[in-house]
Amino acid sequence: MKICFASIVGRPNVGKSSLLNAIVGFNVAIVTDTAQTTRDQITGIYTEGDEKDGLQIIFTDTPGIHKPLNKLGEVLNKNAFESLKNIDVVLFLSPADEVIGKGDEMIIDKIKDFPNKIAVISKIDKIKSKPELLLQKIDSLKELGFDNIISTDVKDDKSVYALIDEIAKFSQEGQPQYDLDYVTDKTVRFLAKEIIRESAINALYDELPHSIAVEVNEFNELEQEDGSLRYAIDAIIYVKKASQKGMVIGKGAEKIKQIGKTARYKITKELNAPTTLTLKVKVAKKWINDPDALNKFGYN
Repeated sequence: MKICFASIVGRPNVGKSSLLNAIVGFNVAIVTDTAQTTRDQITGIYTEGDEKDGLQIIFTDTPGIHKPLNKLGEVLNKNAFESLKNIDVVLFLSPADEVIGKGDEMIIDKIKDFPNKIAVISKIDKIKSKPELLLQKIDSLKELGFDNIISTDVKDDKSVYALIDEIAKFSQEGQPQYDLDYVTDKTVRFLAKEIIRESAINALYDELPHSIAVEVNEFNELEQEDGSLRYAIDAIIYVKKASQKGMVIGKGAEKIKQIGKTARYKITKELNAPTTLTLKVKVAKKWINDPDALNKFGYN
């Protein structure tokens, strides 16, 4: 079997998580319109064929690399660069409708010595009426040292498979690293936590998306009479200031009800099992600069 380890890097909000989800065919990473929402190294696993003649690509979706403003930002950057160890190819993402900026150049400088790298121009659907922008983007990436450049639209299977074929060129013979039906190494508990956080961010994007952390304190997998599973989940949404608690709860508890309803629907859909979800809101003062709190929430 051919095996390849690939790391996806780029600035915040360039489409890394959307690309990973499109490749593996499952929502293993949350997607929002808010930048810097990926906080963990998310492993996505793409497998085709069998153990003899197949292909398995193990992807790492990293937090967006940026100038850190707090301890959380420092941890996210450290984790992103840690993902570059022992990989076969690095994918650098840059949106088609944005010019190369200082943030991109900082990342490119970090990966310049990697022998195998692909510049992936994301979100090409946004410039369909302006093909000259794509040519300008390609020229800019060539000037920055990229020979291997490919454009993608996550809604277009053909372009996604073209990228997979390009990545596969860097694969080597080996043993499968995961069962052939795995799409991630994350637990269903982790996926549920991320869905809750995604739902909260989308409901509060104008107010405090980066102040939110989620802890699942109870995750029960229950067998029903017909043998099928259902999940019972208790989770806490943390904010960093007391004044933010009311914003999450909302007038008449409408906001927290909205978050819970959306999260419950998504968890039920993604995990393919009925789900009950209870949410609470608590304050963890200045948690984004507290190493103990960061460790508690899994950002270590």
